[in-house]
Amino acid sequence: MSGILSTDPGFARGQTLGVTNAQQGTSVTGTTKVFTDTDPRHPNAGRHLSNRVVTCIAARNTSGAPILPGTIVAFKATAILDEVTAAVDSTAPGKLFGVVDEYLPASGCANNDVCWIVVHGPGEIVSTDATISAGDLVIGGASGVAVDGTATPDNVVAHAISVPSGGRVRALICTDH
Repeated sequence: MSGILSTDPGFARGQTLGVTNAQQGTSVTGTTKVFTDTDPRHPNAGRHLSNRVVTCIAARNTSGAPILPGTIVAFKATAILDEVTAAVDSTAPGKLFGVVDEYLPASGCANNDVCWIVVHGPGEIVSTDATISAGDLVIGGASGVAVDGTATPDNVVAHAISVPSGGRVRALICTDH
């Protein structure tokens, strides 16, 4: 079996591809990779968080500005396989959402760079001050942050695993429906 999509894209969670031009990295965008649910920032191959896998898609940020870790973003309608737009409110149904790799540095993913977008599995989403309890349905609010709200099958982004802590909510991301 041949093809670039069956090879490892060569960058880990917590990193971007490091490109600045939209013509760079086109052989990587759209690649799906499954990671173990570990925090790669810890020594010895990361801190184990659960027995679940995390499915990510390598996508180019074409929002015009950096996208920050843990932010809910939408895949771009005209390039749904390869690009994401700015932080979004998921109450606009009919879009495919994802969560920017929460392990990126605070500066996030620069415009035209490629990063991992979580579409399924445990992860952390930037949270509001809204009351979110374990098991609550989570939707994206203004600026791509998590809120507990009125959910429909089209706008659910995740199911909360725990209450928010440190400005983030750990959740089971389920945007690939």
